Amino acid sequence: MKKTRKRKPSKLTGLKKRLEHLHQEFATAASDTTKAKLIVQIHSTERQIEIESFHRITGFNRMKGYEILSGAPGLGKRS
Repeated sequence: MKKTRKRKPSKLTGLKKRLEHLHQEFATAASDTTKAKLIVQIHSTERQIEIESFHRITGFNRMKGYEILSGAPGLGKRS
């Protein structure tokens, strides 16, 4: 039997699991302060999911750092 390497879960999968966990914590939270903190974390995680899914669609997450030219606009580097 051929041994296969266990794949590392993607960042997007981890963020979705975190969002699910935060929603469960929010449902069982007792105080209003805790709920307010969880709402902030939920919004932040949702924003990260949007960014990661955009990067997955555009293929930006597959680019290597050396493939981007040093003079590319927005990188803050000068050639």
